[in-house]
Amino acid sequence: MELAQNDIRQGSFQKLQCEYSIPEALGFAILWLILSVITLGIGSFFAIYYFYKTILNKTYVVDVDGHRIGKLTCDLNLAEVIGHILIWILLTIITLGIGLIFYAFRTFRMVINRTEITSLR
Repeated sequence: MELAQNDIRQGSFQKLQCEYSIPEALGFAILWLILSVITLGIGSFFAIYYFYKTILNKTYVVDVDGHRIGKLTCDLNLAEVIGHILIWILLTIITLGIGLIFYAFRTFRMVINRTEITSLR
């Protein structure tokens, strides 16, 4: 179910509100640091996707009165992530690490493109 077209047309939503807390971020960073060490760095390629996805999934669309009217939902699956990561690992090796500069932006683009607004009403 998508956000009602009337809400968008009438401009009844004001902003996005994210409820991603510091303890969640700290736990996320520790978990992915451990996984990255265990996987000899390959886990760090996965971490950024799930970092973006987690933040987006904890973000709400808020109307002018401060009521939640929608939620951002990222529907990114592991198969898509693995395919994208393989390409970027190759690009990173070929460019001697320069490709990593663009990696964060491309992953954010991919996550945003797989995100939609679902109605809470």
